[in-house]
Amino acid sequence: MPARASRFLPMLCLALLATGCAGTTPPPAVAPATPADLEAERAKHPDDPALLVRLGEAYLGAGEGAKARDVLRAAQAAGRTDVRTAVLLGGAYEQLGALDSARATYAAAATRASKAERAQLDGRLEVLARKALQADAQAAVAREKALTLAPPTPNTIAVLPWRYLGTNEDLRPLERGLAQLVVTDLAKVQRLRLLERERAQALVDELRLTEAGRTDSVTGARSGRLLGAAQVVQGVVREESQAGRLALQANVVDAKDARVGASAGASDRLERLFDAEKALVLQLLDRLGIQLSPAERRAIAERPTADLQAFLAYSRGLAREDVGDFPGASREYGTAVQRDPGFRAAASRQAAAQQAAAAGALPPVAFAVQFAPPPPGPPTPLLQTGLQAVVPTLAYPVLQRTQLWSPVIRTLLPEVLGTDSPSSLFGDVTITIPRP
Repeated sequence: MPARASRFLPMLCLALLATGCAGTTPPPAVAPATPADLEAERAKHPDDPALLVRLGEAYLGAGEGAKARDVLRAAQAAGRTDVRTAVLLGGAYEQLGALDSARATYAAAATRASKAERAQLDGRLEVLARKALQADAQAAVAREKALTLAPPTPNTIAVLPWRYLGTNEDLRPLERGLAQLVVTDLAKVQRLRLLERERAQALVDELRLTEAGRTDSVTGARSGRLLGAAQVVQGVVREESQAGRLALQANVVDAKDARVGASAGASDRLERLFDAEKALVLQLLDRLGIQLSPAERRAIAERPTADLQAFLAYSRGLAREDVGDFPGASREYGTAVQRDPGFRAAASRQAAAQQAAAAGALPPVAFAVQFAPPPPGPPTPLLQTGLQAVVPTLAYPVLQRTQLWSPVIRTLLPEVLGTDSPSSLFGDVTITIPRP
């Protein structure tokens, strides 16, 4: 603590005591207005857009997404085009399961949002992408008969999660990491169209294939048809009898008739895992009759990282991300980046996971308020304006029951902090609206 601030702390404490902010009974909590209360107000002021937003938020908190959606739409029609109203409307769509509408609403709000708000909105969109994959998998299973009859998109390949056949649980995350690595490498071949790993993982989770341990060609073909893929890559990784070695094996299954079109295998020491994976991918492509250009071959030869432990952390991040644990995924990706700062895939996923974690822990948006140097005169009107913009129903009770802006405090704060701007000490203040 700076010596200047410590000398004046006693003065500040005395000032707080003088204003009644210490040793006093806290003011009673003010109950939030209920939808019924706000509907009564709406009957008197049916066209008040601020009131409509409050009512929509109350309905959202009560779990009545349809009513929240209708009221918030009415607020927008009445002229409330701010980001907060749009985000509340997106939350209503999420509550109703209308993920496409929620995504479109958040994307539209992002075009007029501040930098801090856009970060939160990007996080919501990341969470929505995961929800959409799960919804697509459920819909595919429900429409399995129709999808079985539909022809797959030519040259489309899905890579299912690999199966780890071993006892070292530290290596089990390779089921995700190797699948992602194979997707990345095959995607470097221009004539192939790769489905994202997350889509295949969502289907596997929906069908509960991981628990069943199914890796046969019939299961792979069924997964391919549900995903709309022409071919499916299935792989297993196992520990060899010689300590410290791993063996990789993979099949490419035709989704139409469950025929195995190509098989490949490679083995090497654990620390040379990437060499084995590259050899396997090149074998598969060769046995599928795909001729690679020199540029494609060089691209496939690229390693994501030289650090196996970084790749294992990355794989653990994928596993956590697949179950919606974005804070945990962010930590694992951070570990990977810390071990290898040049691990671009881990850095990219860490940034996305951080945004998704923030959006999942907070409401659809949190509004960052920048403190500016206070204008001359009493600051209470400025504080009241800020409060009314976020929590209008609480602005008056808060100001009535606190005396933090008394003349004594206002005089001492600049001297104690050595600045006229509170932002130098407090930085940004985030006002968080509780998530329904």
